Amino acid sequence: MQLSILMVTNRADLLACSRIAQACSWAGPGVEVIVRDNSGDAKKRALLPHFRRDNCTVIAAEPCDALTNLTEILKLATGDYIFLIADDDFCFDHAIAAIPRMIETIGADRAVAGITGGYAVEGTQGTAIMGYKDIDADDPVMRLSGFLAYTGPNIMHYAPVRSDVCRRVFGFMASMPAMLSFHDQIVCMLYLLNGKFVSLQRLLYLYDMGPWERADTAHRRDLAYYRDAGLDPAINVLHWFLCGFEGAVLARNGDLFPELALGARQAIADRWFSTMFQRFQHRRSAFDSPFKEQAEALYRKLLASTGQLSFPGMLAEICGFMALCSTPFAQRYFDFWIATVNRRPAVPQAETAAPDRRKHG
Repeated sequence: MQLSILMVTNRADLLACSRIAQACSWAGPGVEVIVRDNSGDAKKRALLPHFRRDNCTVIAAEPCDALTNLTEILKLATGDYIFLIADDDFCFDHAIAAIPRMIETIGADRAVAGITGGYAVEGTQGTAIMGYKDIDADDPVMRLSGFLAYTGPNIMHYAPVRSDVCRRVFGFMASMPAMLSFHDQIVCMLYLLNGKFVSLQRLLYLYDMGPWERADTAHRRDLAYYRDAGLDPAINVLHWFLCGFEGAVLARNGDLFPELALGARQAIADRWFSTMFQRFQHRRSAFDSPFKEQAEALYRKLLASTGQLSFPGMLAEICGFMALCSTPFAQRYFDFWIATVNRRPAVPQAETAAPDRRKHG
């Protein structure tokens, strides 16, 4: 099987059902479609079996969190490439038909980690057509720089990815202390460090911004992730600093991608942290947290510490703040990331990571 198209779904409205029907229509020789619904909605469960066909599996799962839904569907994929899609977005039919031919062209070239194309990004004010620059480059520093140069929503995680790369990356993400809303950025960084993305030279995917279009509603979604992790809303102030720290540590010391020269690793880590630190400079709210004063004091301290903190120093500041509201989580976070800082195997987590609800069910 060349391509596995996977859709985890929780929405039960007509739009979601229409997207599921469209996805099922793509099943055929070389393309399997797997849909896993965890909504528990009786009407949806009665409808979905009518969409089954050859190479198309529709599963009515018991209600579960999004991470479980995703983990279980990944186990079923048999394709050389995995394409994770959302139940409120849209794919272009001719692009889907072109992907198996592209996979044949790529063959066993391990320099290629995935396939991309043009993206339509739709919001209330209009639709923009975009693509990522230089992600087809042989140089991983160029690929990562091209990805970071785009300032719109991160939609690169909606792309067909070589199955072993996809499973390795999501397996790692599931082992983290929690899944946070910026982790889609980390996923794409890891994809790009595993290889280049070749382009179909046509529109591939339409992404609906939904609640991520406005800062206030996007921040409320961010907070849901932090609450699931047991963290206080004041952690929102450190949002992009956390993303910068985690990505830079993985780029510099991680083992989730082929061996890179130390100079390339350092360049990628520096570029990543610099970009996220620029985002961090745009102050985010601590809301009405009882730890608002401490969060803002730490924000000012970190803002003034450019180039002065080591990875262990950053981790100590992060965990010191996390411990104000959850000492057990702060300890798990410290144990996990100090292992990567020191290039040791991570400490196994005692709890399942919180669900990534950005799109996946």
